[in-house]
Amino acid sequence: MRAIILAALFAMTAAQAEPKTVTWTGWFSDLKCATSRTASGIFTATNPDCAKTCIESGAAPAFISEQAKAVFTVKDGPSILEQLGFHVEVEATVDDAARTIVIRKIKQLGYDGAACARPKKK
Repeated sequence: MRAIILAALFAMTAAQAEPKTVTWTGWFSDLKCATSRTASGIFTATNPDCAKTCIESGAAPAFISEQAKAVFTVKDGPSILEQLGFHVEVEATVDDAARTIVIRKIKQLGYDGAACARPKKK
């Protein structure tokens, strides 16, 4: 009986760990800004100038997914620097367990610009 349970658990784990192909919408950012923003429940663009500076300084690029309500580290694909600030649609391969995404195709949907959490000036 134990062997059957262990085999079932192994099969479930293996199925969950396999990358899947998705078409999602969202925004590119750097991992630090994206993670802190989404931790507070905000799934929108980050400041593109700040994200560009951070990525050029060595920070990991990230994708904020509207559908998954999560942040994924960009592991491979075209440069995302020119996509910062744009709402985009991506075709990608996602590894949910590792929270990584490999971008295959990017389509710009519109420019959102800077979206800082600072209050707007009156």
